[in-house]
Amino acid sequence: MRRLVPLGVLAALLPLAGYGLYTQVNGNIKHVSAEDLGPRPAKLTRAENILVVGSDSRDGANAEYGKGQQGARTDTMILFHVPKDGKDVRGVSLPRDSMVHVPACRGPGGASVPARTDLINSAFNEAGLACAWKTVESATGMRVDHALQIDFTGFKSMVDALGGVEVDVPAKIDDPKARLHLNPGRQKLSGEQALGYARVRYSVGDGSDLGRIKRQQQLMTAMADKARGQLGNPARLYSFLRAGSKSVTTDDGLGLKRMFDLANSVGDTGKINFNTVPVGPYPSDPNRVQWTEPAAAQLFQSLR
Repeated sequence: MRRLVPLGVLAALLPLAGYGLYTQVNGNIKHVSAEDLGPRPAKLTRAENILVVGSDSRDGANAEYGKGQQGARTDTMILFHVPKDGKDVRGVSLPRDSMVHVPACRGPGGASVPARTDLINSAFNEAGLACAWKTVESATGMRVDHALQIDFTGFKSMVDALGGVEVDVPAKIDDPKARLHLNPGRQKLSGEQALGYARVRYSVGDGSDLGRIKRQQQLMTAMADKARGQLGNPARLYSFLRAGSKSVTTDDGLGLKRMFDLANSVGDTGKINFNTVPVGPYPSDPNRVQWTEPAAAQLFQSLR
């Protein structure tokens, strides 16, 4: 009896503890409304399309990564396509230097931001996550079911909660601006190093945003692989979810339960296949790019 009673109490308390942890993590997530999206592309399949953006905001804990910058742009924009059966998940990176039509949006405080042709990441800077979401739907013709935003410190904390991630570094990196000093070869990166690897640009390769996108895709793959391996480690999994939830903003329909459902649909062995929307030079500005047609339209058509 002395052994059985404590076990019975523990069995009764575990569901309550689990619910408490769930509500704590879920309560950390901030949400935005989808009310300002206006007319939207039709949803043609039961697949889920999710826009993930990485914010370069220097507000709050992010101030240590550079002072004096106003606003917040999207250093990373990836459109994930998750089929209903969870197989063949695809991630399409949208270069931040892409010139697209940015529709009219409602900015902070309700102010109207007029439509224009501009950098795709300016939508987020001018009017936040909902405007970035609206712009991607307009530019791709795809129904985007959910949107998720994470900042520098959130990304760093998630990597640390996983115990670091392993990547192959192709060449030596010595970039004080990105706080990154790495030798070539396969190695485990801490959260701070992974953030630097995702941000570094001008001192690596050709210094292009397209080169940085490849490194971001490499990191996302490593994080997904490591996270799948933690499903049997409740303490580390909780640490990972808690770290991410503190720095995440999503739409109202993308809470913790929906994230779990999507993860479960992919399963332990699911892989993410990454590519980048095809681009070419923007005629009036060599520092900008435009999407190559009809290749870009065909890519997005395959994801609807």
